[in-house]
Amino acid sequence: MIPIAKPYIGPEEQAAVAEVLASGQIASGPRVHEFERAFSEFCQSPAAVACGSGTAGLVAAVASLDLPRGSKILTTPFSFIATANCILASDCRPVFIDIDEDTFNITAEGVKAAFDRDPDIRAVLPVHLYGQACEIHDIVEIAHSYGAYVIEDCAQAHGATEDGEPVGAIGDLGIFSFYPTKNMMAAEGGMITGRDTGLLDVCRLIIDHGSPARYIHVRLGFNYRMTSISAAIGMCQLERLPAWNAQRRRNAESLTAALAGQTWLATPSERPNCEHVYHQYVLKVRDRARLQEHLTAAGVGTAIHYPRTIPDQPFYRELGFSSDGFPVAREMTETVLSLPVHPSLVPDDLQTIVTAMRAFEPEKTAV
Repeated sequence: MIPIAKPYIGPEEQAAVAEVLASGQIASGPRVHEFERAFSEFCQSPAAVACGSGTAGLVAAVASLDLPRGSKILTTPFSFIATANCILASDCRPVFIDIDEDTFNITAEGVKAAFDRDPDIRAVLPVHLYGQACEIHDIVEIAHSYGAYVIEDCAQAHGATEDGEPVGAIGDLGIFSFYPTKNMMAAEGGMITGRDTGLLDVCRLIIDHGSPARYIHVRLGFNYRMTSISAAIGMCQLERLPAWNAQRRRNAESLTAALAGQTWLATPSERPNCEHVYHQYVLKVRDRARLQEHLTAAGVGTAIHYPRTIPDQPFYRELGFSSDGFPVAREMTETVLSLPVHPSLVPDDLQTIVTAMRAFEPEKTAV
């Protein structure tokens, strides 16, 4: 079976972890600070704060804004649930808007319309979904004109760019995840970047019990720190990331070219002046259930990212949310399908995927 994701752990990662274990400095130590400096340089961010996961980074980022209870934060209904949960964790209220059917992201036009309807929105939390930058420069300009913050969810977009600028430091804060299936990983972990160094300083307090010095606690915080073991792995992976992203792009180009002309599917689109890093290669297809069965039988792994909008999750339904106002997002939950695109694919794997896809015939009545 060709897996939908395949984390790589090489001898360099193993040696780096062994070195940390031998040093005895296993918790947040020098390797974490080294990783922070390297990643901030990669993102062209003035600084970076390592944390225990992408979710921890999102929670800390929203908390750092110190917004009044009940404040409204604009975000997407089509993402992993952590994107909205971090808003609830600070007693704020998610405000959802629909997405673009080609990029799967919220748009600057949608953000502007939302502010025009409700100027009390205090922040925007856009996602660079599947590895493609949203219209982040325009979104930042709009949000700042209303006095609102922007937190970029970059969990799937390590190295993605808009107008040649890496995501993560275009908004006030940016959050990355190093979960094993991401474009680079650290076994587990996250990183907070951004243009606002004051907010980054607050995030650093929050991820370490609100403590600027040992046994001094100046605000509410928790143990969201990254371990030196994760940082050691992350440093090795960061060195490989540009080459891996380039291979992902080549794999995506091969798949797109080979699937051209298949009228029952739509291949991913790349926005002008952007570099998509293809965390996922996401099609829009007809007759998805039968297609997944067909691909599994052919030895091709697939996944659905995501089969339900956030507002339609049971927990959010109980809070009064619904996807009724987001027809595009709801349609995407019924049509998207991810194919393998990771850099470990070999030419034979790509051929297997393409052959299986081209051999499929959807039911004529399938929508």
